Amino acid sequence: MKRKRQSKITDLNFDVLKHIMYHVAMSPDGAGNLARTLSVCRLFKELADDSEILKAVAFDQVNLSGIHESFWQPAGMLCRCLQTGNPTAFNAIRKNAEILNASYLILKRAMFRGKMILLARSRALEIANTRARKKALEDAIDDCTSTFDAVDAQIQTIEQFLEMLMAVLKVMRSQIAQ
Repeated sequence: MKRKRQSKITDLNFDVLKHIMYHVAMSPDGAGNLARTLSVCRLFKELADDSEILKAVAFDQVNLSGIHESFWQPAGMLCRCLQTGNPTAFNAIRKNAEILNASYLILKRAMFRGKMILLARSRALEIANTRARKKALEDAIDDCTSTFDAVDAQIQTIEQFLEMLMAVLKVMRSQIAQ
């Protein structure tokens, strides 16, 4: 007795698969869903690289700061979608740039205040005349140092985002030149 071969989704007609992939891309978490489908098989990766699908990818519900860094690279999904003129990709970058700018200004103010506090505490440490006061001031300086480390980590995140924005700007300039 012959066994029937099970059908697979990849057995569907290419145009039908492309239509399905188009709807995956347009879903509220389209960018995330499409990114996950890329790893399924070579055919899905090929389908996801179609310019019509990349133009339809929705970035509305995607938290870009929590996404793997390859997403931001010039060959990553975000830049590939931008090359097709995807408006939600552009809006996602614009929204995150505004958030980044506000965070950057807050961090700059916090860093300045922290440096002033650290300077004052360092001078107070020189003046302190008891071990208890010196210990308390050393602890305060350690707290400030850990705060600066956290701020430095945020600044590195901002710098990575700025690198991505430069790559996007380069892609957009090349599109305008064409």
